[in-house]
Amino acid sequence: MTENPRDRRRHRRVPFDRPCWCEGDRLTLYVHFANAAEGGAFLRTAITLDVGQRARLAWYSPEIGDEVVAEVEVVWRAESPAAGRPRGMGLRFLSFEKNGDRFLDVLRRVEPTLEDPS
Repeated sequence: MTENPRDRRRHRRVPFDRPCWCEGDRLTLYVHFANAAEGGAFLRTAITLDVGQRARLAWYSPEIGDEVVAEVEVVWRAESPAAGRPRGMGLRFLSFEKNGDRFLDVLRRVEPTLEDPS
């Protein structure tokens, strides 16, 4: 397991439970977000991409009524998580191809209610 950079977070995490497509170089996953922040997200998945790998995320946002598409980089992964922590991977948003500003506005308006295990 690669170290979780939890203590270095600059943005607050908010619950964000919805499905998305994660397209890597040789693998496409249909997974769920666990949470998101302005700087990145955590995806719940037993299959993870390698740290440093870039991918494309796409999901439908009912708050804005359209799809959001982002380029991301895997910054850490939890393949054998500790008790109470889900399997998955931490992603950093590199850029948005579609509706990035609108998505970030939605995140900024969400009340922080999450004790984040990831």
